[in-house]
Amino acid sequence: MRPVPPPPVISYQDWGFLCGILAARTTEELTSRPFVPSPARLAPGERALLVGPAQRHTWKPQSAVAYRRDNMFAFGSLSFVVAAHAINEAANAMRKSKARAEAQGQWVIDGAGPLTVTTHGAHFTHPDTWAHFAWGRAEFCDMDAADLFQIHMVDDMTGHRIGLRFRTIWAPLVFVLTALSSQPGHPRLHDRSWVPPHLAHVHPEVPALVADVALKLATGQELPLDQARYRGLRG
Repeated sequence: MRPVPPPPVISYQDWGFLCGILAARTTEELTSRPFVPSPARLAPGERALLVGPAQRHTWKPQSAVAYRRDNMFAFGSLSFVVAAHAINEAANAMRKSKARAEAQGQWVIDGAGPLTVTTHGAHFTHPDTWAHFAWGRAEFCDMDAADLFQIHMVDDMTGHRIGLRFRTIWAPLVFVLTALSSQPGHPRLHDRSWVPPHLAHVHPEVPALVADVALKLATGQELPLDQARYRGLRG
C-alpha cells in the first residue's frame, strides 16, 4: 500500500501548539510540558516535544547521462527506409531526453513514517530509511513550501554530504529550530517567511521573538535570560 503523505496545511490549533513551543521562556518550561511518547530512541535528557506523520525525500545528485542508442538497418523502398530511420532516431531522441532528465539532481521519495521533534533534534522513524539530525548539524537548511523542510549535512558514518527533505505540517518548527542553531542569519528567520501565509495574523509575537533571537545569535549579542535556551539548541 502506497504511503499517504500528511496533510499539507497546518491547522490553527496545531499552529498554536507550535507557537507555544517556540514561546517557552526557559528550558524548564519547555521540558515540563506533558510527556510525549515516541518510537524514536532518545538520548539521556532528550525530551520529545511532538510526534507527527512525515514523508522523507532524499536528494539524488546529478549523474552522468547514460542511455542505449539503437542503430538499425532497413531494406525496401527509399521512402520506407527514410521513414524507418526517422522513427528510430525519434525513439533514440526520446531515450536520450529521458536519460538527461533522470541524470539531473532530484528529490526521491523514500517512504513515510513518524517524525519526532525533540529538545535536541529530529528523528524520522522508518525500518529502511530512518534518519536523525541534531539542530546544530545543518550545513544548509531551508523551506521549499509551508510543509517542506530540507536539510543538507555531513553524514557521520560516511563523511559524505547528504540532503534530506521532509513533508510535514511541522516543517516551520523544524526549520526554525534548525536555522536558529545552524544558520541564525538565514533570511527566512528575519523576514518571517517561514510562517505559513494563512497564519501570519495568528500569534504574530512569536515570529517577532524568533527574528529578535536570530538577530542576537547572528551578531553575537548576549541573550537575555528568557531567551537563553535558544543558545542551548546547538545540538
